[in-house]
Amino acid sequence: MRDLASRLRAIVQRPTSTGVTTPRVVADLGIGEATPGGVSLAIAGALGGRVHGPSCLVIDRVFEAYQSHGRRRIEHYVLDDTLPLALLDPRCAGVNGWAARPVFFDIETTGLGGGAGTLAFLVGCGWFEPDGFRVRQFLLTGAAGETTLLAAIGDVLGAASLIVTFNGRTFDLPFMDMRWAFHRLENPVEDVPHFDMLPPARRLWGRRGDAGCSLTALERAVLGFHRLDDVPGMEIPSRYFQFLRSGDPSVMAGVLDHNRHDVLSLALIATHALHLAQEGPDRCRDGHEQLALGRVYERAGLVDRARAAYESASRAFEPDAQAQALARLAVLLRREGQFEPSADAWRRLLDCVGADGRRRAMTPLERLAVEALAIHHEHRARDPMQAKRYAEMLRGDDLGLARDAARVTHRLGRLDRKIRATQRGDRTAALKFEV
Repeated sequence: MRDLASRLRAIVQRPTSTGVTTPRVVADLGIGEATPGGVSLAIAGALGGRVHGPSCLVIDRVFEAYQSHGRRRIEHYVLDDTLPLALLDPRCAGVNGWAARPVFFDIETTGLGGGAGTLAFLVGCGWFEPDGFRVRQFLLTGAAGETTLLAAIGDVLGAASLIVTFNGRTFDLPFMDMRWAFHRLENPVEDVPHFDMLPPARRLWGRRGDAGCSLTALERAVLGFHRLDDVPGMEIPSRYFQFLRSGDPSVMAGVLDHNRHDVLSLALIATHALHLAQEGPDRCRDGHEQLALGRVYERAGLVDRARAAYESASRAFEPDAQAQALARLAVLLRREGQFEPSADAWRRLLDCVGADGRRRAMTPLERLAVEALAIHHEHRARDPMQAKRYAEMLRGDDLGLARDAARVTHRLGRLDRKIRATQRGDRTAALKFEV
């Protein structure tokens, strides 16, 4: 039986369908004889990188500050320590000086299942510089170079003031931790603060009804950047294996571009989100963004800022965002004890959804508003006639769900007794029917 090296050598030298032998990558695969560094130098030159130890390339690309990435230039995205990082991720509370050198981090792997045989063959790290944004990529041209690659990445991430990822809390960093542990290396990022942009992105943009909350979907919706001839993510591992088999660096060009844009878009989306949180609803593009920002403020206990965001969204041109903002505003005001302004917000909600004259079931928000107004007029404003009018709207919604019909009937009976007592001038008797 042939040994493993002979079998791998036969694979990489296997003739193509045209009879031409494909370029060998025996040096990078760690098998056979080859000119020292010859193949790696050729690949590095073709990919615009440099050799960094055995089977590892480092490729730098600087995006100039004046370059546009979507709607705005890179120079408009500026980080400083005044931006409210903890507002988007409470786990980052107390992190000081995080904007000194944040590193934006993304990896490409040979698979998603994990396990000892799964490698991070391409790792992209990016950071802002005075003249633009630098992306430094570490490319594994053979399994023999993984220790070198891991050590180089550790040097970059270990010196960071903050690591920023997109879904890195559940994938990227645990995956890298597994690879460091596999090679019995210490985890260099164990004490470095980590900010995962995916949860804040879902809160800010995940309910818009756009194509999704993937990084590429967000860069289109938020940044206005559209990739041309991008390599689909599911195709990336197969391209890498093709690169290992053929030694053809052109196979990896699109993969490198994909990873670069992932890192750059992550940096700009995260920076944009931080500026949104700092500057408030005036920075938002539309009512949906103002509504989502209000939820972020409310979640953080910033009631005044949440109310301002909801008020801005309630004046938006998007009816759905307008109605949801008024509902959130009404609940917030009621929680603060401002009952009349809360009722006014519910009335505005009913006005904005508007009856179009057709018989239809009420939406969940309409039912919520009608019930809230019935409760307000009965128990706060002490106006049983108005309360009955709203309660009858609930009973009349026979095209909707009737699961609370008994409760509505009970309320109407109680309101009828209150009305009769009020008409008799017996205020004390009317108050007896509160329950």
